[in-house]
Amino acid sequence: MNWLERIVIFSIVIVLGGITAWMQTDLLAESENLGQVITESHDPDYYIENFTAVGMDTEGNRQYVLEAERMVHFPDDDTALLDKPHIIQYEVERAPTHIYSETGWISANGEEVILTGNVRVIRGRDSTGSGGVTTTDKLNVVLKEPLS
Repeated sequence: MNWLERIVIFSIVIVLGGITAWMQTDLLAESENLGQVITESHDPDYYIENFTAVGMDTEGNRQYVLEAERMVHFPDDDTALLDKPHIIQYEVERAPTHIYSETGWISANGEEVILTGNVRVIRGRDSTGSGGVTTTDKLNVVLKEPLS
């Protein structure tokens, strides 16, 4: 083996070693980023079947009842999805208003509910005789905040 062959073999070994080192550092960087992707994903952390939430004012009077066949909570943005939600809103000296839909979304602060899919709003008759049914594809409901 002459000196030219030795230099070529030595150069190939150096290049292969460099490529190996570069690939290993790249794989390590990918595995570190993988942990960040997992923690930042939009995966639910819990489900509740037959979900019910009741909003009350400071005197203990019901403001609303929110029910759903299932509630799915997402920890990354603290929102929730609802299957078959039903909201009952109570007002003084009025019949309760019932709202039904196929699906719903609850904001992180819990004050806003967006209902979608065959939304029906049913207002009970009050002392003036007004009431009725309204239908739509999408409805944004702001739940009453407790009185301060």
